[in-house]
Amino acid sequence: MCLRMGGLNVGDFRKVLMKTGLVLVVLGHVSFIAGAVLHGTMLRFVAATSDAVVLQYCVVDILSVTSAIVVTTAGIAAVVLSRYLRSTPLRWAVLSLSVACALLSLTCALGLLASIAVTFATQGRALLAACTFESPELPTLAPDCPFDPTRIYSSSLCLWAVSLVFCVAESVSAVRCAQLVHRLLELKPWWGKSCPHTMQMSPEPLDGHDLLSCASSVQLTI
Repeated sequence: MCLRMGGLNVGDFRKVLMKTGLVLVVLGHVSFIAGAVLHGTMLRFVAATSDAVVLQYCVVDILSVTSAIVVTTAGIAAVVLSRYLRSTPLRWAVLSLSVACALLSLTCALGLLASIAVTFATQGRALLAACTFESPELPTLAPDCPFDPTRIYSSSLCLWAVSLVFCVAESVSAVRCAQLVHRLLELKPWWGKSCPHTMQMSPEPLDGHDLLSCASSVQLTI
């Protein structure tokens, strides 16, 4: 099988794949923390209320946490693949996880945008569903509320904005990882013509070989 990796030799390809995997791991962990903080500061208080907006908030938060877990898993798999390029099942696993990450992260980003838009449209009334005020116009006066009502609006918007940024970054990194594995698997359609020569795979790589040198009549071993 001839590997076409955009002019990168084996060693450089391994480094790029490992760095992409590490980026996914970091983004997944930070996104998970942001989702957990959002749940701890706001959603756990309002989740019991029967409100369609609150339900939308909870669904988006669950989707964000699930996406973070899948992203972290995909990053770990990509790091492992950077060491074991010969494993075809691992290649397909990383490709599948990367595509799933890209779709989940994109869906999560759209959901977060919807949450921010709905919060601005309703002026955050759904966030205060668990609170009872003597005067709706003055929420600081004698509130019966399990949290600080004067900060929940800004805190939630900030956490949603941070999560949105991470979801977009996760989607971009997942697409990059999928592209790398796509090249490794030589799936079509792809750029360039198929190489008529083969490349034998052995456990130990020779980092000095150029993976685009398949046009030559010499078999490369990685």
